[in-house]
Amino acid sequence: MEGTVQYEGSGDVFFAFYNGNNQLTEMPKKDSGLGFERAECSNNASVEWDSNKWAPTVVNLSKSKTKCTLYFSVGAKNYSQIEDLMKNNPTMVDYDDTGDWNLRYIGASPKNYIDIGDRETNGNKILWRIIGVMNNVPVVDDGNATHQESLVKIIRADSIGNWSWDSSASSVNGGYGVNEWSQADLMTTLNSGAYWSKTGGQCYNGSKDSQKACDFSSTGLTSSVKDKLVKVRWNTGTMPDEYSSNTSKITASYMYQGERSDNYGKKFCSNGSYCNDKVDRTTTWDGYIGLMYPSDYGYAVGGDVRNSCLAKSMYSWNESSPDCKGNDWLRDSSNYQWTITPVPLSSLASGVFFVTSGGYVYYGDATDAYAVRPVAYLRSNTQIVVGEGTKDSPHTLKA
Repeated sequence: MEGTVQYEGSGDVFFAFYNGNNQLTEMPKKDSGLGFERAECSNNASVEWDSNKWAPTVVNLSKSKTKCTLYFSVGAKNYSQIEDLMKNNPTMVDYDDTGDWNLRYIGASPKNYIDIGDRETNGNKILWRIIGVMNNVPVVDDGNATHQESLVKIIRADSIGNWSWDSSASSVNGGYGVNEWSQADLMTTLNSGAYWSKTGGQCYNGSKDSQKACDFSSTGLTSSVKDKLVKVRWNTGTMPDEYSSNTSKITASYMYQGERSDNYGKKFCSNGSYCNDKVDRTTTWDGYIGLMYPSDYGYAVGGDVRNSCLAKSMYSWNESSPDCKGNDWLRDSSNYQWTITPVPLSSLASGVFFVTSGGYVYYGDATDAYAVRPVAYLRSNTQIVVGEGTKDSPHTLKA
């Protein structure tokens, strides 16, 4: 493309804009019918796209005369559809206070049900719910490179059962598992095992590699559903401080930053039989099916208490005032729910965050059997047919 691309700009950054193979004379307007797709920059720079402001920000800018090519595609992306829908229901949505400005469904019972074509063998619908529109999500390309997109993030409306996050032999962390998602037994079940393959088998359900029969032959993912999901780079970092003496800090904002940091679950643990695993720790993972973040739960709170709850540690959300738990649709009052995020403790390397049925965020051993609600991102070119967002009249995907 060098020599034929016409870049505009001055100083440090020059831009070019494309619709497919056709160069545009200027960046398309937000209402042009074109959606931002990806960006490529010279000098190892990259672009973060703000769909709300409809503007690029160049990051990792280390050299002058950096050239960035922005690609747009015909037709509105599904995130634009959902953003427009959500903005028409202001009491059910809000932007979070992160630098990504994600637009999220909030409150006790927002109308965010979606039918993605997930079916039991008998034809019964398996509904999901929309967490929101997430910006600057790293989508994994062939060759494991990434580009950033705004994507619709979804969570299964009901759990697929209670299962261990991970387990291990008794000689490894006392048999209580390893808090590293990239090798977790549950990650395998969701991304290549029984749930992903829509089969039956053995799933982990207790300490010391304990297993029991699991059958997803009816409720697992079909090929048509998997085709609508996109592989992304998940953040598997955690809070920067040792958990035990810092529970008062666990706000949604604090966790959002920690999840995207280089802090890992074994950061403060180096000795003892509950901290002797040899597993390399990572803070990102590439895959299709994950779990909610603690921050997803926190930012789903709504109502008049939203601001008060966002300033309050989720460790204390079981308190009656303000009623955070009663205004958060991601809470399940009957089940503890796993998150994807490890807990940094000085005494063990098996701790993982979960959301209690009482509505507060706590931790358990990875071998505990808690409710599993798969989370995924929809491909941006999957068109959404708007419904009422209720169980009886959910949003759907165009065939």
